[in-house]
Amino acid sequence: MADDIVGNQVADLQAECAEQARKNRFRRRFWRFAHAALGLPAAVLAGISGATGLASADARVPAAVLALVSAGLSAAIAFLKPEVHQQAAHARRRAYLALEVEARFALTQAASRGEAVSLCVYRSLLERRRMIIAGQVDELVQRIAVGSPTVAEADE
Repeated sequence: MADDIVGNQVADLQAECAEQARKNRFRRRFWRFAHAALGLPAAVLAGISGATGLASADARVPAAVLALVSAGLSAAIAFLKPEVHQQAAHARRRAYLALEVEARFALTQAASRGEAVSLCVYRSLLERRRMIIAGQVDELVQRIAVGSPTVAEADE
């Protein structure tokens, strides 16, 4: 029966959103750790190299090596931009969690009415998923805030 197929697809989408939210939680943690793992040693080494270089003339070579390592770590932070990746993972996680709630609501609403999930609702959920995948999370949030129809409104 076609009605069951749409409901099953919405349930699969809900499960996928939960999994993607979990993955983005771990991505956010990874990038937060990467930022700390690169930034803290860079700052400490920069301070040590400065103090070592000023302490005596014989310590200038080790100080220069420490300064180069510190500069390399700082360059890695600038190149990788872990804070940007961390924020993006957080935004995607929140978007997937919101989409999961909408899918769960669509299933609950259809079950309470004794009806199947409509194709219009499923299409709306897929469009929101597409926007998350495309990185249009800000646009999606703005669209919802401005008053774009929610899943409940699309079903009516």
